[in-house]
Amino acid sequence: MATNRSDPLCEAFREDHAVLGRGFHELSTLLRGRDTEGARIVAERVDSEAGAHIAFEEEHFYPTLARLQGAEAVEPLYAEHAVGLEVVRSLCEAKPGAPWSAAACMELLGKSEIMERHIADCGTLFGAMASLAEPERARLLNALNALRRERPRWSRYAQGKAAKGARAERP
Repeated sequence: MATNRSDPLCEAFREDHAVLGRGFHELSTLLRGRDTEGARIVAERVDSEAGAHIAFEEEHFYPTLARLQGAEAVEPLYAEHAVGLEVVRSLCEAKPGAPWSAAACMELLGKSEIMERHIADCGTLFGAMASLAEPERARLLNALNALRRERPRWSRYAQGKAAKGARAERP
């Protein structure tokens, strides 16, 4: 079995994960300083750059993880993504240069910090990823690479996912 460092799936996942981590670290730093315009610009970048990673996790990796560890192990991960998306959407939808209250900044900061913890905690998932059989890792790498080529925005991916869920719930 390949190790994390030599496994192409783990390396690709780690690269994308680092982009997401840097983005939320920047968001938290800017929100602490109440630089909402800077945070809005970073949120646009995170929305654009993180979509493939989030879609990969939610559509491919978390379902695989749920089969191994149970659905209850991954349910909080989806919820934390939703909190991170709230931060990104709130900032992206804000009018450029609009003033924000200290309370609004603190609320978004708290949510951004939840996402930062999620990102830090996801480091434990590399072991689970590396333990998968080679055919499963190859399938996941193909899925991740396809999403990287597609480059979906996080917000558009989530919107499409919500629309699919609504259609699935109809009788």
